[in-house]
Amino acid sequence: MIILYGASFSGVAQLFPPLSPAAPADEIAAFFVDHKLWIRFGVSGALLSAALALPFLAVIVMRIKRAEGGWGMLSMTQLMAATVFVPALIFPQFFLGVAAFRPEGRSAELTQALNDVFWLWFIGIVGTIIVQNITLAIAAFTDQADTPTFPRWYGYLNLWVATLSLPGCVVVVFNDGPLAWNGVFAFYIPGLVLVIWLFTTTAVILKSITVERALSG
Repeated sequence: MIILYGASFSGVAQLFPPLSPAAPADEIAAFFVDHKLWIRFGVSGALLSAALALPFLAVIVMRIKRAEGGWGMLSMTQLMAATVFVPALIFPQFFLGVAAFRPEGRSAELTQALNDVFWLWFIGIVGTIIVQNITLAIAAFTDQADTPTFPRWYGYLNLWVATLSLPGCVVVVFNDGPLAWNGVFAFYIPGLVLVIWLFTTTAVILKSITVERALSG
């Protein structure tokens, strides 16, 4: 999922590094005119890969449910956060797609506004990710089973990911600098830790399922 999304977003749509929020409208419009077809293909791939996050998030919910011994506050919170996260990941892609659909037939300011909506939404949804990280951390710290679902170090990892993702919440405030949507604290560091979290979470969940099957078999 993350490989397809990254390839669609960064490689196909050519949106890495991000367009600067301080760029003038004419520059933004020219980018969409020059790259409109690639952006459309990139959006298509991103929409597909975002939907593929659903089963991954469902497994996380079920693992937390196992750690709680049934449906509880943590698993329900994780479920609601996951339910919000996937649409929040999909919807901004449509703004990007609209911006690239007829970029030469509208004003540069309108294309710039569509681009703004995309980036502010795309980066600003970190709140749902932070909630997911915190519920996973609590689940890791409170699981008292002989074979815990999540190791304690994974709980600390989630706390670090949540902390380092916080700057994404303020992208609506800054037009430039490290806290803007293309800044090191709002984009690059959260993006890096998210990738680390995705691969680590996959490994932790697979190991947990393997151990559970071995014990039940």
